[in-house]
Amino acid sequence: IQMIKLKSNYEKTLLILSGLIIFSFFYGFTIGEDSLGGAKHDYIFHEKYFTMFADDFQNTINNYGNNQEVRNSPLFYILFSKLVKLGFTNTDLKYFNLVIIFPLIFFFFKSIKIKYKEISLVSQIILTSTILLSPTIRSLVSYPYPLLWAISFFLISIYFFLKFENSEKKEKKYSNAFFCVLNLAIASYFTPNFSVFILFYGYKFFLEFKLSKNDTAWWIPAFSY
Repeated sequence: IQMIKLKSNYEKTLLILSGLIIFSFFYGFTIGEDSLGGAKHDYIFHEKYFTMFADDFQNTINNYGNNQEVRNSPLFYILFSKLVKLGFTNTDLKYFNLVIIFPLIFFFFKSIKIKYKEISLVSQIILTSTILLSPTIRSLVSYPYPLLWAISFFLISIYFFLKFENSEKKEKKYSNAFFCVLNLAIASYFTPNFSVFILFYGYKFFLEFKLSKNDTAWWIPAFSY
């Protein structure tokens, strides 16, 4: 009985700690935390693209990156410029940017459940909450920047890769491989740095499927997912 009680107290402590981490994250969001150090600076420098794409898309896209002042693709700024055209202010964009944190947490949790089936639900929750301690995530959620969205879609691609590795049916492997590559592609459109991971995924998929150059319709089963 004493051991059960100790275990219960231990799990309660973990849940309280997890709650404190979540609280600190949202508190940091409200005060504009920049634990990364340069997130605010980068945001102030790049926020002009939200209005530039909204006001003059053609001229902005033609001159985007000409002065080598940007390291990311224009996709993020184009998407957010659509919100500006709808009447969103830069402050509104900050709150819209917060939306991406929810799929990030969800798929991180789902990935942990697949990878570490043997650990308890409480342990899975505390592991998931630790992602909110990342200075990158805490800072970029307050100051909209493409990297946070790229990280989120990359994490989703990892989730489908883990499902691919744990699938027994061939059709499921095809569909999970498809969605893995799809989300990696989206992440790479936000930030090209992630495109290098196609080498790892492609190697794993090749070993599994042994595809030849004549296998042009391998992705069709993905739509039956």
